[in-house]
Amino acid sequence: MIKIGYFLHRVPSGKLLVKLSTTNIPRLGSKVLNSKGEVIGFVCDIIGPVRSPFAVVKPVGAEVQVNQYEEVFLRR
Repeated sequence: MIKIGYFLHRVPSGKLLVKLSTTNIPRLGSKVLNSKGEVIGFVCDIIGPVRSPFAVVKPVGAEVQVNQYEEVFLRR
């Protein structure tokens, strides 16, 4: 698994906001995993400045639970 950043919070639309590390920018549609290797969602947008980007992740369901500042990953 490749660390892409960490979860910040859930936005009002229900999507997840992830602070990205600048070296690992995921492609749109990529599966996002939690530290247990479970799929929590899919990247639907990349926002923010180039030097400090964020990913907007559409969760696989409303029941997805992610702790604030929990690291998130992509599968190799």
